[in-house]
Amino acid sequence: MNLPKIYWRIAIPFLVVTLALAFGLFLVLTRTSCLRNPECVLRSVFLTTGLALATVLLVSWIIARRTTRPIRELTEVAQRLAAGDDTARVLLHRRDEIGGLIRAFNAMTERQRERYNDLAQANVQSSAVLEHMADGVIITDEAGMVTLINPAARALLNMTEMDALGMSFAALVRHHTLIELWQRCRKQRTEQTEAVEVSPQLFLQAVASPYRAGGAEGYVILLQDLTQVRRLQVMRRDFITNLSHELRSPLASLRAVVDTLHAGAIGDPPAAERFLGQASSEIDTMTQMVEELTQLSQIESGQIRLRLEAEDLGVLLEMPLERARPQAEAAGLTLTADVPTDLPPVLVDGERIRQVVTNLLHNAIKFTPPGGQVTVSGRVEEAEVGGSPEVVVEVRDTGIGIPKIDLPRIFERFYKSDRARTRGKSGTGLGLAIARHIVETHGGRLWVKSKEGKGSSFFFSLPIATAAAGTDSGE
Repeated sequence: MNLPKIYWRIAIPFLVVTLALAFGLFLVLTRTSCLRNPECVLRSVFLTTGLALATVLLVSWIIARRTTRPIRELTEVAQRLAAGDDTARVLLHRRDEIGGLIRAFNAMTERQRERYNDLAQANVQSSAVLEHMADGVIITDEAGMVTLINPAARALLNMTEMDALGMSFAALVRHHTLIELWQRCRKQRTEQTEAVEVSPQLFLQAVASPYRAGGAEGYVILLQDLTQVRRLQVMRRDFITNLSHELRSPLASLRAVVDTLHAGAIGDPPAAERFLGQASSEIDTMTQMVEELTQLSQIESGQIRLRLEAEDLGVLLEMPLERARPQAEAAGLTLTADVPTDLPPVLVDGERIRQVVTNLLHNAIKFTPPGGQVTVSGRVEEAEVGGSPEVVVEVRDTGIGIPKIDLPRIFERFYKSDRARTRGKSGTGLGLAIARHIVETHGGRLWVKSKEGKGSSFFFSLPIATAAAGTDSGE
């Protein structure tokens, strides 16, 4: 039978001691002087017994100390590991069973440390993903209490992490559709999806999924902000609707002219000339629309190159003002300019900027009642971004103004304010979109301030010329 090494480490010392005492007792008892002396025999036996007990105690203490020392160190290392010190190791080198235990313990500790590091790294990566996700993530337990919420979700719901954690999902979202989505997911134990309009400024795609991990159950709610996507869809739908509407009127007019001419009006020269003039006007309207659409597409795609030159703002505005003056006088308006002579030159494509000013002037004149005033002014201001100086041009009128609800969309193509209020005055609806893209291509901004019934002010910024002019820009 193969006994463990530790047994021999304990048994051999006791065997040696026993044999040594037995041999010593034998030597004493076999002496001639002691064989026939009972007192000598008794004394020898007691002495040997006492010596045996002392030796056994000493050997037991030594063996116990040698045996328990690695166990004590193993216990200390285990306590250090439990306290979080993953560098703790047992350094004793033994070849018996305790040495095998120590080696197994160290190997187990190393594997646990590697597994812990892997889990910690995975946790860091997961936390980084959650922290930087554009979509909101909320995790609740089975009872619906929030256990995790990432920054995107906090921003969407306007909550802080301290307030959100531990709060019920219903109290957190405060929207019946989202609450019903979570309840449906809890009841059916399947993934649920819902499009939710939380407010006019926030449209969400919500996905609720059940999960089970480590015996714990809960729910993951993903909130995707589709507000911008929906706005673009609305813009695309409105673009198609408005384009169809703008084309329908001249096409219907042309059809009526053609039908009238076919019906016999072509034989009446005055009537035919009048109808042909009307047809020509409608064709001009559609041609202008197509040209403006083409121009807008070229500007947006960067196909139009700008010839940037340093120009004086006062000189730049002279031509648009002179062209708009007859229109303003015919409408009974006062057109004035307020441009300081000491303004720094601007680095622009003069033809394009004159187009922007002309467009803004025509809009101001069209929507200002007789007796009103249109003013063009210029000044130097600090840019919103970077704080560098720029020239700002303002076209201000005392017209009918723009409803507040229309202001965010006034620069969209084909978008028009209340058609009932502007009937007979609105154009193609492309002018402001073109103006905005031209200004932005110059690196500037175009914005509007308006109060319904009080008038409007359109502003656009231009860069100040600080270098030699005459460069081309392919933006």
